[in-house]
Amino acid sequence: MTNPIVTHTLTGAALLSALVLAACGGGSGGSASTAASSSVAQTASGTVTGFGSVYVDGVEIEDARATTRVENADGSYSATALQLGQRVRVAHDGSGTASGVTVDAAVIGAVASGSIDTTALTFQVAGQAVKANADSTLGVVTVYGGGYTAFTDIAAADLVEVHGSVVYDSTAATYVVQATRIEKKSAISAVRVMGKIAGLDTAAKTFAINGLTVSYASATLAPSTATLANDQTVAVWGPSSALVVSGGTLTLTASRVKVINSSLADTVTSGTTQLGGLVSNYSASAGSFEIEGVEVLVGSATITPTGATLASGAYVQVTGTVGSDGSITATAIRVRQASTTDDLARVRLAGAIESLADQTSFVVRGVPVDAAGIDLASACPGVTLAVGTVVKVTASVQSGTDVVLATSLACTSATTYTMRSTSGTAGTVDSTAKTFVLTTASATTQKVQWSDQTVFAGVTATTLDGVAVVVDGYLDTSGTLIARKIRNPAVSSGRQDSDAYSGLDTSTSRSWTQYRSSRH
Repeated sequence: MTNPIVTHTLTGAALLSALVLAACGGGSGGSASTAASSSVAQTASGTVTGFGSVYVDGVEIEDARATTRVENADGSYSATALQLGQRVRVAHDGSGTASGVTVDAAVIGAVASGSIDTTALTFQVAGQAVKANADSTLGVVTVYGGGYTAFTDIAAADLVEVHGSVVYDSTAATYVVQATRIEKKSAISAVRVMGKIAGLDTAAKTFAINGLTVSYASATLAPSTATLANDQTVAVWGPSSALVVSGGTLTLTASRVKVINSSLADTVTSGTTQLGGLVSNYSASAGSFEIEGVEVLVGSATITPTGATLASGAYVQVTGTVGSDGSITATAIRVRQASTTDDLARVRLAGAIESLADQTSFVVRGVPVDAAGIDLASACPGVTLAVGTVVKVTASVQSGTDVVLATSLACTSATTYTMRSTSGTAGTVDSTAKTFVLTTASATTQKVQWSDQTVFAGVTATTLDGVAVVVDGYLDTSGTLIARKIRNPAVSSGRQDSDAYSGLDTSTSRSWTQYRSSRH
């Protein structure tokens, strides 16, 4: 196979012990593992399962200085905010410090009429089968956003952005997206589909991605030197108006087709990497299987836990090396379907409370938390929770709600984390220097610096003055808070999926603002 996209598990070679031995598997309430030291630049991918810095598949990754971006249909990139359940590709230094994060949706488009099955929890978007998951023994539990709180909220013709792990359904003879996040959108700039090429016709300039026929005759090919081939993993964009049914065939006239490989920079095709997800096409005799269309060679890999067996449909995490043909030779495989203690519904949050209804209902890092089951007197002795209180929360995703249920909580210090959330009122705004002064509830002040890569949510740089905001960022050596995200919780209701985003597309120097919309 060629040019794979490696998905679902974020760590480098130095994160092997954290990922393979401990990620999300240390029992309820256990702390996330951190990475060992390494100086080798690496890439990997995964599902966002918390914020502290950022947790990806249960492993804490330092992302304070990382550029977080999403690729647009024209090939440019825009700054974006991370959300629970999103799939991301990460460039990091092997010690758990990220330099760049790219958000990758599996499919963006409209829910097909007549395709919703509330019993099977399935529907179709742009010819792609999507299945929600409420069982953590079968993979990451689906998170809902954009106004959705449950599968039953989804309606025909809804515009959605779906993230997930792809598995081959041998009965239906098609790949299915097992969703990690389903988000309703008010608008989309383009239909986006990611998957494997099949039935390539170079004369007609068409190919298929599951139930979608793609016409690429007028499409821009990226990279420009690429040659399309069957079994390649590609991302395809096209205008919504270019998705039509003709002669009984669902066809998208693509504006851009990008051949995907395992590197964030899309230049590296070999080296150490990690991937995880659902096993497809397992062959014991051949000693191989697929994850996300990537061939994995089992060889002499160590399989954990002891006694675990590989099978199609199992959820696994793989560490190995990428060969010249794009296949992965595994050195370690963790089967994460073995027990309910390997909890793929677990969420970890660390940061300041940015809004709260009462002592058991509050928002941390844009995520609504239900702490009704927590003994607050024991968890935070002598502390009355308030906006600005720094907490560390372990929670679980609840099927049928967008609120996570806290299983443990501790009050801690803001200095515990490089990435921090600070709330207050913005003032003394200098739009030229891109700075303002944040005055907290305790009347302390903090200088804040933003940049073209800062994401604004529910507020813009021109409307900052006098607004109560929450700033996510890190302190530089001068004590200035370098803002990664500035959000107005009064507008966003504390929920990342309700945010209005604004920023600057550095490739075109165009500013942009979107509300519950997408720049994909």
